[in-house]
This record gives sequence, structure tokens and C-alpha cells, in this order.
Amino acid sequence: MKRQDGDTLRLVALGAAVLLEAVALLSVVLQSAILPPTLGSGIYPNVVSVAVFVLPSLVGLLSRRLATALLFGILPFWALAVVYLAVFAPIYVIDLIQLGVLAERVAATSILLALLAALGWVLRSVLFPQTTSTLGRRRSG
Repeated sequence: MKRQDGDTLRLVALGAAVLLEAVALLSVVLQSAILPPTLGSGIYPNVVSVAVFVLPSLVGLLSRRLATALLFGILPFWALAVVYLAVFAPIYVIDLIQLGVLAERVAATSILLALLAALGWVLRSVLFPQTTSTLGRRRSG
């Protein structure tokens, strides 16, 4: 299959959006500013809060397939959760009540990010119906 001219730019933008989403989520979870304090101490929390909601939708908007939008919308959060559990909170030191609370928070955040990514993909399918695909199969011919 021959790539179109805009595919490379779209894929680079998709990768950048996923990385920016990961940085925004990391900043929220760690409650720290990634930028130096002099560059954005006053507006940084507001920018990160907006980024956490806008970037998954941007990922969905840049994805051609719904499955790709959902996967890349959730992937930064899941990677962060796995690293956090592996490094900071081994499962054997958490009791069952805490485990339930953690699972509830992870599920809620995952669903939120997936729905935001799906919203971006639906917006793409409305604006550019010829460029979206609901199935992962390629057409032959």
C-alpha cells in the first residue's frame, strides 16, 4: 500500500500527541511542574488540566481507526500505572480495600481517556468520512 503525502505528518503528530499526553499525565500524577518554575508557574496547572482532556481527543482525531484511537488514548496512562506499581507500590503491601479503591480509580480514568479518544475519532469520522475506518482490515483492490 502506498502512503499518502499527509500520512507521515499525521503519524508524527500522533506520536507527539501521545508523548505530550504522557507528560501531562505524569505531571498530574506526580503533582509537579515539568517546566522550570519561571516559565509557567502561574498558568502551568491550568494548561496541564486542559491538556489531560484535550490530548486524548487529539489522539482520536489523528487516528484513522477506532481501535488505534482507543489504544493510543489509554496507553500513556496504562504505562504510567504499570511503572508506578512496579517501582513505588508492590501489590503485596496493599490490602484488599486499598486494591479496590485503586482499581476503581484506574478504571474510571481509563474509561474517561478512552471516551475522549473515541470522541476525537467520531469528530474525525464526521469531518473526514473518507479517511476513517471502523475495521482493522485493509481493502483489497
